[in-house]
Amino acid sequence: MKYAIPAAIAALLPATVALADQPVTINFTAEIGGQPFACDATYTGLGKSEAEVRATDFRLYVSDVAMVAADGSRAPVTLDETAFQHASVALLDFEDGKAACANGTGPMNTALTGTVADGEYTGVAFKVGVPFEMNHGDPTVAPTPLNLTSMFWNWRGGYKFVRIDMVPTDKAETGPKGWFLHLGSTMCASAGKTDAPAAPCKNPNLIDVSFDGFDPSTQTLVIDPAPVVAGADLRFNTPETSPGCMSFLNDPDCNTVMTRLGLPFNDIAAGDQKLIAVR
Repeated sequence: MKYAIPAAIAALLPATVALADQPVTINFTAEIGGQPFACDATYTGLGKSEAEVRATDFRLYVSDVAMVAADGSRAPVTLDETAFQHASVALLDFEDGKAACANGTGPMNTALTGTVADGEYTGVAFKVGVPFEMNHGDPTVAPTPLNLTSMFWNWRGGYKFVRIDMVPTDKAETGPKGWFLHLGSTMCASAGKTDAPAAPCKNPNLIDVSFDGFDPSTQTLVIDPAPVVAGADLRFNTPETSPGCMSFLNDPDCNTVMTRLGLPFNDIAAGDQKLIAVR
């Protein structure tokens, strides 16, 4: 990014003069198995059983966006207030409410827009998820994009940070009707499911994403669940558990998934996040 002001010049400016901000746009694209996401598409070779699936939803929240300088320091991005961005949170929405995504919404959003302090940046950082202080309110009265009940569990658990729904077309006889990747906070203590927790959840499940080498003017961030579910069988679901992996503890279908989101799960250590990459 351009417009760096040399330190010597900056030192001569009056203390009351604020350095200008510069606009920034961070583009994302959604894929499944390296193929562009579309609500009318079919994808093959997914998971350890190489399942064929249709995708019926592809949305996720991101927050705390920052640009990263060469020395590792971070400059927060002030997001524009839009239908998809509020305060520090944005919704990336790749479904269009058509075909297999009939339960979704028509408007789409594939980029983050905002401003950042004038400077030179070599990377980007953000979290996948909604911060605790915004995660457990009432979605029916929340500002957009936090007003989607389809992206909300309940007051105790909060929002679905990631909702990527896939339906196997060649499922096993005992397989799930759908294989859903839903990420959210777990082990949140409250009096009931309709009560917000007073303290942060034991498993906040916010994914830290950072790339030292990223130029928003020439590169795109690619979101693809295929590497995340590479060790899961999308044609099968453990009986008496949620379809796919919904982050809940003691669900064997999450054993190979959460670590690939960069998160610990039960006694399984976190690995490198494989959901988002730079192109």
